[in-house]
Amino acid sequence: MESKLVAGRYRTLRELGRGGMGVVWLAEDQVIGRRVALKELRTSSRTELDRVLREARTAGKLNSPAVVTVHDVLSEHGTTYLVMELVEAPTLADLMRNGPLPAPRVEAIGLEVLKALETAHAAGVIHRDVKPSNIMVLPDGGVKLADFGIARALDDPGLTVTGGVMGSPGYMAPELFDGRPPSPAADLWALGATLFHAAEGRSPFQRDTTAATMHAIMYEEPVLDRTTGPLAGVVMGLLTQSADARLTAAQVRARLTDRTRAVPREPDTVIIETPTSFVTTAPPSDTRPGWGDAWEADERPGPKRRIALLAGGAVVVTAIALTAVFVLLPDPESGRASGVQGGPSSSAATTTATTTDAPSSAAPGSSTTASSSTTTTATTTTSQGAAPPPNAPTTTTTTKPPRETTVFTRFRNAEGWHYSGSTLLDVPAGYTAEGPLGRLAANPEPGTRPLYSCKINNSADRMSSVSPNCESQQVYGVVGHIFTAKPADTPAQEIYRCNLGGHHFESLSPSCEGKTVEFRLGWVIGS
Repeated sequence: MESKLVAGRYRTLRELGRGGMGVVWLAEDQVIGRRVALKELRTSSRTELDRVLREARTAGKLNSPAVVTVHDVLSEHGTTYLVMELVEAPTLADLMRNGPLPAPRVEAIGLEVLKALETAHAAGVIHRDVKPSNIMVLPDGGVKLADFGIARALDDPGLTVTGGVMGSPGYMAPELFDGRPPSPAADLWALGATLFHAAEGRSPFQRDTTAATMHAIMYEEPVLDRTTGPLAGVVMGLLTQSADARLTAAQVRARLTDRTRAVPREPDTVIIETPTSFVTTAPPSDTRPGWGDAWEADERPGPKRRIALLAGGAVVVTAIALTAVFVLLPDPESGRASGVQGGPSSSAATTTATTTDAPSSAAPGSSTTASSSTTTTATTTTSQGAAPPPNAPTTTTTTKPPRETTVFTRFRNAEGWHYSGSTLLDVPAGYTAEGPLGRLAANPEPGTRPLYSCKINNSADRMSSVSPNCESQQVYGVVGHIFTAKPADTPAQEIYRCNLGGHHFESLSPSCEGKTVEFRLGWVIGS
């Protein structure tokens, strides 16, 4: 590459990078001997040139070590140059190529970016394009927030084309798509999306198309898979749909600078003081109606507790002979059942067990009913028939009823329109079933959200949506609760909303059966 001298002062040394707006050079200021980044911009119109000048004015307002400084703006032979502070460091996007970053490092980077945003907002400047590729991470842990090229001062009438929305769609706040002006809250949303990406290793809203990305931002709630603690609270507090309810910069700083972490709690331990006694509980039974091989999933709750037998400060293990037999007999005085160990009764340890079975009930319209809730109470005594001591330990184990589900079925009418619904809603007239798509939770539970059946305005078309207002269409009703992430306790698969020239339908096919994939709705139970 041939070196050139720009404005009689800046000698180009080598190319640092290039993009749609031009080339960035490593250059040396021949007057003071300082190396700089020389941004050579391709501007084909007055509007573009005005944007460049605005970037220079915006950056010139800011005095923060976390902001890339613009030293000068030059114009020579029809080309405009920005003379900027030279920062040779990887971007956050570069660091994320090796996978998610540890939470403490993400928190530290977040605090540094917050410094830059606080400085900009105090000067009345909105960045409008906070994202991993605009954050340079220095060796000492500091950051430099770059590219104020589309930044906007609060007192600037704006230079964007009328009706245009500028920024990187995957990091833009939902209110910007509604036509509201950018605000500090929008930058904080972008910071939340950036921290999510760094901690989880994936963008919370980026989809295959811009339309699907915008839909995700406006109607979908991101799900954290690996992030917990204060960082999780900050991320979700920043990715709040309402700008007014979003965390402020001061709240983010307070949460991320609180280094207190809760001490992990050991699993509950039930202490039985009498070394010669023991507790037995019957395993929970599965009372669900059979569903068939295609849908069966083992949802039996596993053991939740450890039972320690402690006496005199030492753990005592009671061995029970294989020949010991327990028979439940009625207690003539209490009417309760008593466990009697076979053999001599003079010194035998006994167990009294009480089991209560609540009658099962089925939710209207659900295809699978919950089993009864079983509570088992075990109390130890020291001799047969003797009353338990006042401090006798009691353990209670409550089995969690299996979830109620409803079948999510796709229907079609003679005109070719599709409707997907469940027995929680009446099937519209004229539709016949094509087949089941899976099962939805009939009731709300952690990791789910309502799935709505919608009718398109001024059309016979119908669709499913996770938007409470059906994306401004007509709400027909709730068909069930769809999983936002793959549940760990049962087989499940992804389900998609598809489009065939304005005709919506739902499908388990990742390719939407060869049609247009709009976005993933969530997960349904089924194998």
